Amino acid sequence: MGSLKPPLFMTASVSTVFLLAGNLVAADRVPPEPPIEPQSIEALKTMGDHLQSLQTFSLKAATTTEIVLDNDQKLEIGGTAIYEVKRPDRLRIDLATDAVHGELIYDGKTVVYASPDQNVYAQVPAPNTIKDMLEEAATRYNLTFPLADLFSWGTPDAPIDLIREGFFVGHAYVNGKETDHWAYRGPDQDAEIWISTEGSPLPLKISLVDRDDLTRPRITSVLEWTENATIAEDTFQYKPTDGATKIRFLGEEDRK
Repeated sequence: MGSLKPPLFMTASVSTVFLLAGNLVAADRVPPEPPIEPQSIEALKTMGDHLQSLQTFSLKAATTTEIVLDNDQKLEIGGTAIYEVKRPDRLRIDLATDAVHGELIYDGKTVVYASPDQNVYAQVPAPNTIKDMLEEAATRYNLTFPLADLFSWGTPDAPIDLIREGFFVGHAYVNGKETDHWAYRGPDQDAEIWISTEGSPLPLKISLVDRDDLTRPRITSVLEWTENATIAEDTFQYKPTDGATKIRFLGEEDRK
């Protein structure tokens, strides 16, 4: 979920050895546990179906991201991302971290990315759904946002087929709410998801580890949801501030 690539699991299947009467006796091989517990996939599907049923909602994510220096020292960068959503074609993201302050505003026809600190913005035509717009923003303009993959869950594009291992960790509390804690592993990423067991099956925490990077950086987001939120239409209309400069996206010149 920035993006939920494939997920986490660890299991071992070995012959057990018992010490009996001073002799080592190899027991029958223990049948291996399935690498993907069926319930772990059902949990994602139930979560995805509910996410797709939400037509208007807001979401606040408190995110911590590990940055690894050249000397392998890890730094933690904090931030928040606020999503305001009206499906199928209205989205606003306000991103504020220790290093970046940005706004993405999408009205179904155009997408704007603004940097208030520099008082600049870029604006281009956009696809007519939130999911397609976010995918184009990532692939064409290298704009990625925490949790953007949430818009894929519950659709045929959900990365279910990329999951190689999945299991139930246990019960845990996130911001005082009980959750089921699931872990997954995919080709290049480990993921943990805490899904609420009280009320709607919403993800309340997501943690990702990039295994492609030998330093294994982690990004973790704690989520607060407002279902059926009241969101004014002008939330999705961008008005440049006085003196704002319009610039081009990197890659915009390649657009056909």
